Amino acid sequence: MARRTALIPLLALACAGLLSPAAHADTHSVLPQPPEPLFHVLGNTINEASGLAVSADGKRHYAVPDAGRPAEVYALDGTGKTRLTLALPRTELNEDWEDVAVARAADGTGQLYVADTGDGFVARTANGLPERTSYRLIRVTEPAASATGRITLAEEQIAVFPLVYSDGAPHNSEAMLVHPATGRVFLVEKAEKAGRKAGLWSAPASLRANADNVLRQALPDLKIVGVSGGSFSPDGDRVVLRNATTAYLWWIKNDDVAQSMRAEPVEIELPLQRQGEGVAFAPDGRALLVNSEGANQPVWRVPLPAEAGGGDAQQALPGQDPALPAGPPVGGDGLMFAVAGLAGLAAIGVLVLAVVRGRRGPVGGEPVGPLPADGA
Repeated sequence: MARRTALIPLLALACAGLLSPAAHADTHSVLPQPPEPLFHVLGNTINEASGLAVSADGKRHYAVPDAGRPAEVYALDGTGKTRLTLALPRTELNEDWEDVAVARAADGTGQLYVADTGDGFVARTANGLPERTSYRLIRVTEPAASATGRITLAEEQIAVFPLVYSDGAPHNSEAMLVHPATGRVFLVEKAEKAGRKAGLWSAPASLRANADNVLRQALPDLKIVGVSGGSFSPDGDRVVLRNATTAYLWWIKNDDVAQSMRAEPVEIELPLQRQGEGVAFAPDGRALLVNSEGANQPVWRVPLPAEAGGGDAQQALPGQDPALPAGPPVGGDGLMFAVAGLAGLAAIGVLVLAVVRGRRGPVGGEPVGPLPADGA
């Protein structure tokens, strides 16, 4: 009787599986779509891009050139064409630009931040100069959405904030994080050598143009090698860093960036790029945009998984970690599961009845012959 009696617990398990929401949990974790090119950067103006930022309306994609290039900020449209060039008044303001970001002033005006925070290693070595220990942030007002062509900025139209690290040592920071609402600035070291830990450094809450702004270490041991770009999400609830292959995303809790980044990040695989550089959030916060050095390179759109705030994840319930799913929906698919469960129970009932009758014999009382042995 081993075969027939074994059917009973198996049917019970099947019944439990139909009724359990966990049996269908995977259907609510919507997998993101694969990355796709948003556009290719057209022309030869931007062939050594450093950094990437997106305007609030998503119509402009800002990029800046690397060391030894003009001190210019480029605004690309959705086709990859450079629609606007912001030329700073002095070329020497670009010793080694590494990142760009967009934030909002208290009056709602858009502000562009440029990080001149690289080590300038190639030029300094070639010219016999010592290692770099002083850096700067440059801030300009974001032009009107209708502005196109080339705009040469005057000295009074830019703000330059000198930076030094609290340890007085040289550093090479390629990622800048600027909070979109407060303008608070953080830098992250590249840490290219294996075993070396990247540091998170915070700038003063209020930046001064007439004195050094001292960067203080907020987190000494980010275990990421080769950080080349970073960004806050549009509403400041997440930060992302990237290297050549992976993006690392953290949810910001209690407005404490450093403490939040002590947690394990969500890792997002990036598409293969010639030399990946910048990263920014799409305006809706559900995808990342990443760019690369090189002419005619694509800017990729990388959809985020639900645990990173992407996909069609539901809003978190009060008190629930936004990185966790809110559970099965009440309607829609939930109703479908309920109907399927009832149908399954009906089918199971028929099977159970058949098993019971099989053990007792036919209804008319005719004896049932012996079952074949298990090995038959």
